[in-house]
Amino acid sequence: MRRGFILFVGILALALAPAMVSAQYSGAFGLSGLPSMPSMFGGSGKCGERACPAFAPAVYFGWGVPQDRNTSVSLTAQNNGVANVREITIKLPTNGFWLGAALPVSLGDNLSFVATGWYLFPGTPGADSNEDYGLDPRQYLRNNWTPTFNWWFVDGAFAYTFGGSSCGGAAGSSGFSLLLGLRYDYYTVSISDPNSNDLFAGQERGDVTSNGWIPFVGFQTAYTDAVQSMKVRILGIPTIVGTGQVALTTINGNRFEFDNSNYNGGHFYEIFGEYTRKFFGASQAGVFARWNTARATTSGSGRITNLNLQDTYNFSLNRSSWTLGGLVTLDFNSPF
Repeated sequence: MRRGFILFVGILALALAPAMVSAQYSGAFGLSGLPSMPSMFGGSGKCGERACPAFAPAVYFGWGVPQDRNTSVSLTAQNNGVANVREITIKLPTNGFWLGAALPVSLGDNLSFVATGWYLFPGTPGADSNEDYGLDPRQYLRNNWTPTFNWWFVDGAFAYTFGGSSCGGAAGSSGFSLLLGLRYDYYTVSISDPNSNDLFAGQERGDVTSNGWIPFVGFQTAYTDAVQSMKVRILGIPTIVGTGQVALTTINGNRFEFDNSNYNGGHFYEIFGEYTRKFFGASQAGVFARWNTARATTSGSGRITNLNLQDTYNFSLNRSSWTLGGLVTLDFNSPF
């Protein structure tokens, strides 16, 4: 958790530094669930009835809508499996309270850059694990495991606006923008069953880690007037790069591990919409909704750590989420 916050603060600091020496006053369009932001410096161009604000970061707060098993991780052996471990599937809901922030950097009249970051304060739902051991036609089903997960991401993107880029999205601007960016997505979850009464009570534990690098393209369309703004943004890419790792204590007490393996397929898509109204000068407050989905796939070596046995497994991570919440952009030219 600490590492996520440190990286998050670092990304925002890097975004702020170039803006301090920028001589341009056009704005930056947000992404990854963040809206268009006004310029970092006050400009002479008018946004409605006043100049562009001097400094206008945005803060987001939202709730990840609870969904039944919206995250799943699966391993399937290409042959007979290691020690007859043929298939492992872990399913769990991933939800909680999201906190996000964004800082824009103006690069020209139509070109801008924005760095954003989101961190999830997770809820505490139950999880399931399915394991198929081949020797027994049954599938061992473990219900109501206790998960502890950590999910955060940071990204940066360039936006080129074809029209209405005045004040980078503050009141008075509207238009169509093309987006090109890169997201780093870190997701890890540990599941355990502290109430188990079987022979291996206290040893049953599963761990999943995903480090995803997601290049993406997208577009944003925006309409604003002197008091309100509406924006819709779509992002996507038909592949994901990064690594995935799984470790799980099997039903017989052995520890199964799937090595770090590079992703070689998958997809990522995100749709975001928002509505804001002005208050205290150019500052805005409003609501947003975000939906995204991601799938990462790879294959690699799985082994039992205390046995000299291994096999090749296909790995997949599937995750989708809905987030609803509010946002505030702070205009430091205002009395607020």
